[in-house]
Amino acid sequence: MTRVGLITVGQAPRSDVVPDMAAILGADIDILEAGALDGLGREEIARLAPQGDDEILVTRMADGSSVFVGKSHMIPLVEARIAALEARGVALNVLLCTGEFPKLAAKRPLLEPQQLLLGLLRALTFPGRLGVLTPSARHVPQTEERWRRSGFDAVVAPLSPYEEDDAAAVKRATDTLRTGGAGLVVMDCIGFRRKTRD
Repeated sequence: MTRVGLITVGQAPRSDVVPDMAAILGADIDILEAGALDGLGREEIARLAPQGDDEILVTRMADGSSVFVGKSHMIPLVEARIAALEARGVALNVLLCTGEFPKLAAKRPLLEPQQLLLGLLRALTFPGRLGVLTPSARHVPQTEERWRRSGFDAVVAPLSPYEEDDAAAVKRATDTLRTGGAGLVVMDCIGFRRKTRD
């Protein structure tokens, strides 16, 4: 059976999104999960909060709560999880984060969602502007800048993946995208699920 590693910036298991992924991958794939924050207490995690111009990442904890962490703090923790899963024999690791990362140390193939998104979007023609859902209002400026650097004039709307049942929050986000002329929408966070898309 082929082993695939799924690495979250938060804590494993990711019971919110991994079941959808497992259904797509099929029963003959053995999924091993690891979280960059696994084994850390709340005080240790608090020290990883974003500071200054560090990119903000939001991620899910094992208890279902969410936390904001700084990307610069997460890189060595993510690389440690990559190495640990490689040692357990995975054929491929997948980073469960759509943030833009520098080249991460890996000895086996590593799939980074942001690179996939960029490649797909550059291959598509679509009407209007690119619409982007980002997980919080705090994310909007950095998300606009990241997509601008990648060559897209994106209209960015905040919507937490953990607010998908909040009709008012979903309406605010869709109104922003509609008013901004979005012709295609990217859900720019691994926490978004099929339910959010639907």
